Amino acid sequence: MDESQVNQQIDQMVKFIQQEASEKAAEIKLKADEEFNIEKLRMVEAEKQKIRQEYERKEKQIEVQKRITQSNEIRYSRLRCLKARDDAMQEILKEAAAKLPALASGAGYATLLESLILEALITLAETKVQVKGVSSQGAVTQKALVPAVTKYKDWASKNKDAAFLGDIEVTFDPAPLATGIGGVEVTGFAGKINLNNTLQSRLMLAYETRLPALRALLFD
Repeated sequence: MDESQVNQQIDQMVKFIQQEASEKAAEIKLKADEEFNIEKLRMVEAEKQKIRQEYERKEKQIEVQKRITQSNEIRYSRLRCLKARDDAMQEILKEAAAKLPALASGAGYATLLESLILEALITLAETKVQVKGVSSQGAVTQKALVPAVTKYKDWASKNKDAAFLGDIEVTFDPAPLATGIGGVEVTGFAGKINLNNTLQSRLMLAYETRLPALRALLFD
């Protein structure tokens, strides 16, 4: 084989190697592009999923905050309503209390005072009792005490034994109550029990007893 044939063979081998290398390179590039596209799609989808999850999280957070805000608004509205109702009830109580001085100075107060004393005596149901009036009402209290004690003894004759009736001793305590508009305080059982039957205490009792009915009348 001469030199030209050898060179020809070498050229053919080089071309073959170059062609094989080009084909292999093209194959590697194609595979790399495919893997790159797959990985890119995976990464894009993963980021999309993260974005969707973050959106859902924020959406749920907004919904929870919205519910909390609505709940707070409802609670605050109820509190304001309850406060307004309580203010209205307190205003009624205040108006009623403002009428007590007129009641204590009215023509029928002596009869009312007698009833308050008698009620307190019967409630206490004791033989040795002291009755104390409010300041500046000593005379009217002593006057009302006489018929009240008579009626108390009449009650005792029907509801207690003769020994109880015979031991009844109701006295007037000249030391006035520290505060009060009208009514009395009755003390028995050797000073251990005090029964407050003043106009203020009766007003509060009536207020507390009639509170549901007042609310129904005003707000329902």
